[in-house]
Amino acid sequence: MLTLSGHIHTAPDAEQLFDDLGSALLGSAQRAVQERGVFHMALSGGGTPEPFYVRMVTDPKFRAFPWQQTHAWIVDERCVPEDHEKSNIKMVREAMLDHVPIPRKGVHPMPVMEQNPAGVYEEELSIAFGGIAPPEVPCIDFILLGMGGDAHTASLFPQSPALEITDRWVAENDGERVVPPPRLTMTYPLINHAKEVVVLLTGMGKHATLKQIERRLAEAGPDIAELPITGIDPAPQGGELTWYLDQGAAIGR
Repeated sequence: MLTLSGHIHTAPDAEQLFDDLGSALLGSAQRAVQERGVFHMALSGGGTPEPFYVRMVTDPKFRAFPWQQTHAWIVDERCVPEDHEKSNIKMVREAMLDHVPIPRKGVHPMPVMEQNPAGVYEEELSIAFGGIAPPEVPCIDFILLGMGGDAHTASLFPQSPALEITDRWVAENDGERVVPPPRLTMTYPLINHAKEVVVLLTGMGKHATLKQIERRLAEAGPDIAELPITGIDPAPQGGELTWYLDQGAAIGR
């Protein structure tokens, strides 16, 4: 069994994993709405979560999801128009948000084509969270992350400028190891202030990177510069990190 920071939740296959994650997301949403009347989640793009998003709108067990009280944010985005085939918000809308009764004002695409996209998105977050501003940080209820083969998460790529940002919630990111085009991304301070952070990984292709992360954490602790996902740690702020892995990702077969 892998040893990673946070909790590890495994399932024999992706379908069971999506079922388990959907139940966790639904529970988080219901608790937040019961406590405060609103639920804030931040979603990632990519091929791994897409079938999960479809599952959230096609499986009857998730029909109780409180969409009317939900705000959906985007963890990161490529600097492309919203109708571009590589746009994360395009995928999330088509897979899930266009098919649920979430209010228009509850969907928050990243304004990547604006002159100051990071500042605009931070202002949107500030308004939604009662007017707070740095150094205060919004507490998003649930953030769903993925991970690339280079251990990047969100658009926090190895050796990229956004890794060093500690006083902003959102940042533009580009550089030699950032897969083009340039990106807009939530930063460590915002992600690590969430109540729940989930990393969803499926398939044997992720296992080698997870083993590399496991070795690094055991031998020397986090390596943000080369393994950015090791910088994800909401525990000091009272949050929880959970890795959702299918058998392929967890044991490599």
